[in-house]
Amino acid sequence: MLRLQDIRKYFPVRGGVLMKVIGEIKAVDGVSMDIGKGETFGLVGETGSGKTTLGRVVLKLIEPTSGRIFFDGRDITELRGKELLPLRREMQIVFQDPYKALHPKKKVKDIVGEPLIIHEGLRGKEVEERVSEMLKLVGLNPEHMHRYPHEFSGGQRQRIVIARALILRPKFIVLDEPTSALDVSVQAKILNLLSDLKEKFGLTYLLISHNLAVVRHFSNRVGVMYLGKLVEVAPTEELFENPRHPYTIGLISSIPVPDPKLVKSRRKLLLLGEIPSPMNPPSGCRFHTRCPYAKEVCRTEEPKIEEISEGHYVACHLWRELS
Repeated sequence: MLRLQDIRKYFPVRGGVLMKVIGEIKAVDGVSMDIGKGETFGLVGETGSGKTTLGRVVLKLIEPTSGRIFFDGRDITELRGKELLPLRREMQIVFQDPYKALHPKKKVKDIVGEPLIIHEGLRGKEVEERVSEMLKLVGLNPEHMHRYPHEFSGGQRQRIVIARALILRPKFIVLDEPTSALDVSVQAKILNLLSDLKEKFGLTYLLISHNLAVVRHFSNRVGVMYLGKLVEVAPTEELFENPRHPYTIGLISSIPVPDPKLVKSRRKLLLLGEIPSPMNPPSGCRFHTRCPYAKEVCRTEEPKIEEISEGHYVACHLWRELS
Protein backbone atom coordinates (compact mmCIF):
# COMPACT_ATOMS: atom_id res chain seq x y z
CA MET A 1 0.00 0.00 0.00
CA LEU A 2 2.76 2.47 0.95
CA ARG A 3 6.50 2.53 0.26
CA LEU A 4 8.91 5.22 1.44
CA GLN A 5 12.41 5.47 -0.02
CA ASP A 6 15.01 7.52 1.86
CA ILE A 7 12.55 10.20 2.98
CA ARG A 8 14.09 13.37 4.41
CA LYS A 9 12.39 16.48 5.71
CA TYR A 10 14.53 19.42 6.80
CA PHE A 11 13.09 22.70 8.09
CA PRO A 12 15.18 25.87 7.68
CA VAL A 13 16.01 27.82 10.84
CA ARG A 14 16.26 31.59 10.46
CA GLY A 15 17.84 34.15 12.77
CA GLY A 16 19.44 37.55 13.03
CA VAL A 17 18.13 40.93 11.95
CA LEU A 18 17.80 39.84 8.31
CA MET A 19 16.29 36.46 9.26
CA LYS A 20 18.84 34.57 7.21
CA VAL A 21 18.95 30.78 7.23
CA ILE A 22 21.38 29.79 9.98
CA GLY A 23 20.74 26.06 10.03
CA GLU A 24 18.17 23.37 9.50
CA ILE A 25 16.14 20.98 11.64
CA LYS A 26 16.51 17.41 10.41
CA ALA A 27 13.06 16.24 11.48
CA VAL A 28 13.10 13.13 9.25
CA ASP A 29 16.47 11.99 7.99
CA GLY A 30 16.56 9.04 5.61
CA VAL A 31 13.55 6.85 6.46
CA SER A 32 12.67 3.88 4.24
CA MET A 33 9.82 1.49 5.03
CA ASP A 34 6.84 -0.41 3.60
CA ILE A 35 3.27 -0.74 4.88
CA GLY A 36 1.23 -3.64 3.49
CA LYS A 37 -2.40 -3.49 2.45
CA GLY A 38 -4.72 -4.09 5.42
CA GLU A 39 -1.87 -3.70 7.91
CA THR A 40 -1.67 -1.51 11.00
CA PHE A 41 1.88 -0.18 11.27
CA GLY A 42 2.71 1.38 14.64
CA LEU A 43 5.27 4.18 14.84
CA VAL A 44 6.72 4.98 18.27
CA GLY A 45 9.39 7.21 19.77
CA GLU A 46 9.84 10.17 22.10
CA THR A 47 8.60 13.67 21.36
CA GLY A 48 10.93 15.17 18.77
CA SER A 49 11.73 11.88 17.05
CA GLY A 50 9.95 12.90 13.82
CA LYS A 51 6.87 10.63 13.93
CA THR A 52 4.21 13.24 13.19
CA THR A 53 6.36 14.96 10.56
CA LEU A 54 6.76 11.63 8.76
CA GLY A 55 3.00 11.05 8.88
CA ARG A 56 2.32 14.46 7.33
CA VAL A 57 4.95 13.90 4.64
CA VAL A 58 3.31 10.57 3.76
CA LEU A 59 -0.01 12.38 3.19
CA LYS A 60 1.67 15.19 1.23
CA LEU A 61 0.46 17.74 3.78
CA ILE A 62 4.08 18.90 3.77
CA GLU A 63 6.57 18.25 1.01
CA PRO A 64 9.62 16.02 1.60
CA THR A 65 13.04 17.58 1.15
CA SER A 66 14.11 14.45 -0.75
CA GLY A 67 13.16 10.80 -1.22
CA ARG A 68 10.28 9.02 -2.97
CA ILE A 69 6.73 8.16 -1.83
CA PHE A 70 4.83 5.33 -3.53
CA PHE A 71 1.14 4.81 -2.74
CA ASP A 72 -0.82 1.84 -4.09
CA GLY A 73 1.79 1.33 -6.81
CA ARG A 74 1.97 5.00 -7.87
CA ASP A 75 4.80 7.45 -7.36
CA ILE A 76 3.08 10.44 -5.72
CA THR A 77 6.23 12.36 -4.79
CA GLU A 78 5.92 15.05 -7.45
CA LEU A 79 2.15 15.58 -7.26
CA ARG A 80 1.16 19.16 -6.48
CA GLY A 81 -2.00 21.27 -6.15
CA LYS A 82 -5.00 19.93 -8.09
CA GLU A 83 -3.07 16.75 -8.94
CA LEU A 84 -3.43 15.77 -5.28
CA LEU A 85 -7.24 16.06 -5.25
CA PRO A 86 -7.96 12.44 -6.32
CA LEU A 87 -5.39 11.24 -3.78
CA ARG A 88 -7.22 12.98 -0.93
CA ARG A 89 -10.11 10.53 -1.41
CA GLU A 90 -7.79 7.61 -0.70
CA MET A 91 -5.60 8.99 2.10
CA GLN A 92 -6.92 10.67 5.26
CA ILE A 93 -5.80 11.57 8.79
CA VAL A 94 -7.28 11.48 12.29
CA PHE A 95 -5.62 14.31 14.20
CA GLN A 96 -4.36 14.11 17.76
CA ASP A 97 -6.51 16.80 19.36
CA PRO A 98 -10.25 16.60 18.57
CA TYR A 99 -10.77 19.98 20.23
CA LYS A 100 -8.58 21.71 17.63
CA ALA A 101 -9.44 19.51 14.64
CA LEU A 102 -13.05 20.72 14.28
CA HIS A 103 -14.19 24.17 13.12
CA PRO A 104 -15.99 25.69 16.14
CA LYS A 105 -18.48 27.68 14.05
CA LYS A 106 -19.61 24.87 11.75
CA LYS A 107 -22.26 22.26 12.41
CA VAL A 108 -21.34 18.59 12.30
CA LYS A 109 -23.18 18.04 9.02
CA ASP A 110 -21.02 20.73 7.39
CA ILE A 111 -17.77 19.40 8.89
CA VAL A 112 -18.39 15.76 7.94
CA GLY A 113 -20.19 16.54 4.69
CA GLU A 114 -17.69 19.01 3.22
CA PRO A 115 -15.58 16.29 1.51
CA LEU A 116 -18.74 15.05 -0.26
CA ILE A 117 -19.35 18.53 -1.67
CA ILE A 118 -15.75 18.97 -2.81
CA HIS A 119 -15.09 15.49 -4.24
CA GLU A 120 -18.53 14.21 -5.29
CA GLY A 121 -20.47 17.41 -5.90
CA LEU A 122 -23.34 16.33 -3.62
CA ARG A 123 -25.77 18.83 -2.14
CA GLY A 124 -28.68 19.08 0.30
CA LYS A 125 -30.42 15.85 1.30
CA GLU A 126 -27.82 13.65 -0.41
CA VAL A 127 -25.15 15.04 1.90
CA GLU A 128 -27.35 14.71 4.98
CA GLU A 129 -28.16 11.08 4.16
CA ARG A 130 -24.48 10.15 3.79
CA VAL A 131 -23.52 12.06 6.95
CA SER A 132 -26.35 10.39 8.89
CA GLU A 133 -25.14 6.95 7.76
CA MET A 134 -21.55 7.71 8.76
CA LEU A 135 -22.50 9.10 12.17
CA LYS A 136 -24.34 5.85 12.91
CA LEU A 137 -21.24 3.85 11.94
CA VAL A 138 -19.06 5.76 14.42
CA GLY A 139 -21.56 5.46 17.26
CA LEU A 140 -23.32 8.84 17.11
CA ASN A 141 -26.96 9.74 16.54
CA PRO A 142 -28.00 11.22 13.17
CA GLU A 143 -29.55 14.12 15.11
CA HIS A 144 -26.04 15.13 16.17
CA MET A 145 -25.37 16.53 12.69
CA HIS A 146 -27.27 19.71 13.61
CA ARG A 147 -25.06 20.50 16.63
CA TYR A 148 -21.78 22.39 17.00
CA PRO A 149 -18.49 20.84 18.23
CA HIS A 150 -18.62 22.57 21.65
CA GLU A 151 -21.76 20.57 22.47
CA PHE A 152 -19.85 17.28 22.49
CA SER A 153 -17.43 15.49 24.83
CA GLY A 154 -13.85 14.70 23.80
CA GLY A 155 -14.71 11.13 22.83
CA GLN A 156 -17.69 12.26 20.75
CA ARG A 157 -15.56 14.87 19.00
CA GLN A 158 -13.01 12.22 18.09
CA ARG A 159 -15.83 10.12 16.61
CA ILE A 160 -16.76 13.14 14.47
CA VAL A 161 -13.14 13.46 13.32
CA ILE A 162 -13.15 9.76 12.42
CA ALA A 163 -16.46 10.17 10.55
CA ARG A 164 -14.96 13.02 8.50
CA ALA A 165 -11.89 10.90 7.68
CA LEU A 166 -14.04 7.95 6.54
CA ILE A 167 -16.80 9.74 4.65
CA LEU A 168 -15.04 9.27 1.28
CA ARG A 169 -14.19 5.61 1.98
CA PRO A 170 -10.38 6.02 1.88
CA LYS A 171 -7.90 3.13 1.70
CA PHE A 172 -5.27 4.50 4.07
CA ILE A 173 -5.53 6.54 7.28
CA VAL A 174 -2.84 8.10 9.45
CA LEU A 175 -3.86 7.94 13.12
CA ASP A 176 -1.82 10.64 14.83
CA GLU A 177 -2.10 9.95 18.58
CA PRO A 178 -5.85 9.30 18.19
CA THR A 179 -6.49 8.69 21.90
CA SER A 180 -3.88 10.82 23.71
CA ALA A 181 -6.26 13.73 24.38
CA LEU A 182 -9.02 11.47 25.73
CA ASP A 183 -9.86 10.06 29.15
CA VAL A 184 -8.63 6.53 29.76
CA SER A 185 -12.21 5.24 29.96
CA VAL A 186 -12.89 6.61 26.46
CA GLN A 187 -9.64 5.47 24.84
CA ALA A 188 -10.62 1.79 24.69
CA LYS A 189 -13.94 2.62 23.03
CA ILE A 190 -12.24 4.69 20.33
CA LEU A 191 -9.65 1.96 19.70
CA ASN A 192 -12.37 -0.68 19.43
CA LEU A 193 -14.24 1.56 17.00
CA LEU A 194 -11.12 2.01 14.85
CA SER A 195 -10.54 -1.75 14.88
CA ASP A 196 -14.14 -2.47 13.80
CA LEU A 197 -13.98 0.12 11.02
CA LYS A 198 -10.69 -1.33 9.78
CA GLU A 199 -12.32 -4.73 9.35
CA LYS A 200 -15.51 -3.31 7.82
CA PHE A 201 -13.80 -1.15 5.19
CA GLY A 202 -10.51 -3.02 4.71
CA LEU A 203 -8.46 -0.04 5.88
CA THR A 204 -4.71 0.32 6.25
CA TYR A 205 -3.48 2.33 9.25
CA LEU A 206 -0.30 4.16 10.18
CA LEU A 207 -0.65 4.51 13.96
CA ILE A 208 1.56 7.19 15.53
CA SER A 209 1.61 6.97 19.32
CA HIS A 210 3.58 7.41 22.54
CA ASN A 211 1.43 4.77 24.22
CA LEU A 212 3.31 1.51 23.78
CA ALA A 213 0.49 -0.53 25.30
CA VAL A 214 -1.90 0.81 22.64
CA VAL A 215 0.62 0.10 19.88
CA ARG A 216 1.16 -3.45 21.10
CA HIS A 217 -2.58 -4.14 21.23
CA PHE A 218 -3.42 -2.51 17.91
CA SER A 219 -0.48 -3.00 15.49
CA ASN A 220 0.75 -5.78 13.23
CA ARG A 221 4.25 -4.35 12.96
CA VAL A 222 6.08 -1.58 14.81
CA GLY A 223 8.75 0.91 13.78
CA VAL A 224 10.85 2.77 16.37
CA MET A 225 12.07 6.28 15.50
CA TYR A 226 14.83 8.23 17.20
CA LEU A 227 15.92 11.72 16.14
CA GLY A 228 14.62 11.39 12.58
CA LYS A 229 15.93 7.85 12.04
CA LEU A 230 14.16 4.50 11.98
CA VAL A 231 16.25 2.37 14.39
CA GLU A 232 14.20 -0.85 14.62
CA VAL A 233 11.28 -2.48 12.78
CA ALA A 234 9.72 -5.85 13.62
CA PRO A 235 6.43 -7.72 13.98
CA THR A 236 4.73 -6.46 17.13
CA GLU A 237 5.23 -9.42 19.46
CA GLU A 238 8.77 -9.97 18.23
CA LEU A 239 9.67 -6.35 18.98
CA PHE A 240 8.18 -6.35 22.48
CA GLU A 241 9.51 -9.80 23.44
CA ASN A 242 12.91 -9.54 21.78
CA PRO A 243 13.97 -5.89 21.32
CA ARG A 244 17.51 -5.52 19.95
CA HIS A 245 18.18 -1.78 19.83
CA PRO A 246 19.13 -0.20 23.20
CA TYR A 247 16.63 2.61 22.60
CA THR A 248 13.81 0.13 22.02
CA ILE A 249 14.80 -1.72 25.19
CA GLY A 250 14.66 1.58 27.09
CA LEU A 251 11.21 2.44 25.74
CA ILE A 252 9.80 -0.97 26.62
CA SER A 253 11.40 -0.77 30.08
CA SER A 254 9.28 2.31 30.73
CA ILE A 255 5.97 0.41 30.35
CA PRO A 256 4.37 -0.14 33.79
CA VAL A 257 3.93 -3.83 34.63
CA PRO A 258 1.51 -4.88 37.41
CA ASP A 259 3.27 -8.19 38.15
CA PRO A 260 6.43 -7.75 40.33
CA LYS A 261 7.84 -11.08 39.10
CA LEU A 262 7.69 -9.91 35.50
CA VAL A 263 9.33 -6.61 36.45
CA LYS A 264 12.32 -8.46 37.91
CA SER A 265 12.68 -10.85 34.97
CA ARG A 266 12.49 -8.46 32.02
CA ARG A 267 15.42 -6.56 30.50
CA LYS A 268 15.82 -3.00 31.74
CA LEU A 269 17.52 0.10 30.43
CA LEU A 270 16.95 3.52 31.93
CA LEU A 271 16.92 6.26 29.29
CA LEU A 272 19.12 9.03 30.71
CA GLY A 273 19.16 12.63 29.53
CA GLU A 274 16.97 14.07 26.80
CA ILE A 275 16.78 13.66 23.06
CA PRO A 276 19.42 15.90 21.38
CA SER A 277 18.51 18.80 19.10
CA PRO A 278 17.57 17.71 15.56
CA MET A 279 19.32 20.90 14.40
CA ASN A 280 22.67 19.49 15.51
CA PRO A 281 22.34 15.69 15.84
CA PRO A 282 25.26 13.65 17.19
CA SER A 283 27.71 12.03 14.78
CA GLY A 284 27.71 8.28 14.24
CA CYS A 285 24.79 6.55 15.94
CA ARG A 286 22.47 9.30 17.09
CA PHE A 287 21.62 7.37 20.25
CA HIS A 288 25.22 6.99 21.44
CA THR A 289 25.05 10.06 23.74
CA ARG A 290 22.43 8.26 25.87
CA CYS A 291 23.45 4.62 25.35
CA PRO A 292 25.23 2.88 28.26
CA TYR A 293 26.75 0.33 25.84
CA ALA A 294 28.21 2.83 23.34
CA LYS A 295 31.70 2.18 21.95
CA GLU A 296 34.02 4.24 19.77
CA VAL A 297 32.49 2.87 16.56
CA CYS A 298 29.10 4.15 17.73
CA ARG A 299 30.48 7.67 18.02
CA THR A 300 32.11 7.76 14.60
CA GLU A 301 30.17 5.47 12.24
CA GLU A 302 26.44 5.60 11.53
CA PRO A 303 24.93 2.09 11.69
CA LYS A 304 22.96 0.85 8.70
CA ILE A 305 19.61 -0.79 9.27
CA GLU A 306 19.89 -4.53 8.56
CA GLU A 307 17.65 -7.58 8.72
CA ILE A 308 18.74 -9.74 11.66
CA SER A 309 15.90 -12.27 11.39
CA GLU A 310 12.82 -12.60 9.21
CA GLY A 311 11.06 -9.24 9.23
CA HIS A 312 13.18 -7.89 12.10
CA TYR A 313 15.41 -4.93 11.19
CA VAL A 314 17.74 -2.99 13.48
CA ALA A 315 20.28 -0.17 13.10
CA CYS A 316 22.87 -0.85 15.82
CA HIS A 317 26.56 -1.83 15.82
CA LEU A 318 26.12 -3.82 19.04
CA TRP A 319 22.92 -5.80 18.49
CA ARG A 320 24.76 -9.13 18.53
CA GLU A 321 26.34 -8.35 21.88
CA LEU A 322 22.99 -7.31 23.37
CA SER A 323 21.07 -10.39 22.19
